Amino acid sequence: MKHYLAFDIGGTQIKYGIVTEKGDILSHFIMDTEAHLGGLSIIDKVIAAGKSMAANHTLSGIAISTAGQVNFHTGTIVAAGETIPHYTGVEIKKLVSDALGLPVEVRNDVDCAALGEMWLGNHGSSSFIALTVGTGIGGAIVIDGKMYAGHSFSAGEWGYMLVDGEPFEKNASMTGLIRFANHYKEKRQWTGKEIFDLYDKGDKEIQEAVGQFYRYLAIGISNLIYIFNPEKVIIGGGITARGEKFLQEVIEEVEKYLLPSFNKNTEIVLAKLSNQAGMIGAVYHFMGSPYDTFNL
Repeated sequence: MKHYLAFDIGGTQIKYGIVTEKGDILSHFIMDTEAHLGGLSIIDKVIAAGKSMAANHTLSGIAISTAGQVNFHTGTIVAAGETIPHYTGVEIKKLVSDALGLPVEVRNDVDCAALGEMWLGNHGSSSFIALTVGTGIGGAIVIDGKMYAGHSFSAGEWGYMLVDGEPFEKNASMTGLIRFANHYKEKRQWTGKEIFDLYDKGDKEIQEAVGQFYRYLAIGISNLIYIFNPEKVIIGGGITARGEKFLQEVIEEVEKYLLPSFNKNTEIVLAKLSNQAGMIGAVYHFMGSPYDTFNL
């Protein structure tokens, strides 16, 4: 059985490990991204970890999922946000392949998460959109079993979409939730769990904060459903640790903004692969997913 070394590069952490051709994760490690040091520093960390892993495993290749807009043909970062400075233009595929002497494939992290869900999530859907709700909001689009990448590999970047005149991810992300908590409550370094614990206990100020967060999230999701008419909306990211409570709260809020004909024909579900989806999807992409990418 073939084994691959998979990396999932985020703004805060880099997850990596050995993944089989069946999507089984045999080992899993985490290291700090130290994004403030810049894009090339991140790739140096990937190469160092790759050398260590390659010394102890027989690898068929290296599969990389990363934040940023990625030309997956060349494995180059087309554009990246401020979270990772000096990342735009970094030729990840070439740098890592040259250093480790192994074939390398690179793709956007949310695209990889969507591919992982398509492969092993058992969602039973060939047309869906995926959202990851974390520090920001990322997206991916699968239409009739094919991933849509966009003209310049930027499709699904709806974190930048305007809702009430502000970027969707400003208010509908964990960043937004914490900002609302700081507005209605005393300022502190909130975690999502702390906020929802108070929410469940009936704290009126926190309920106002969470209500604002859900309102923005629901409006954004409703707009996307109107645009894409997907079979399913798959939501992932750290916020989904709340589980079924989170899902039901989102569904109830979305119902306020969707016409009944749209609401009954679109199912909102949680991602099933959790934080491992990026690594698994990266391997799926490396192997040549049957869900080919197309551009309009």
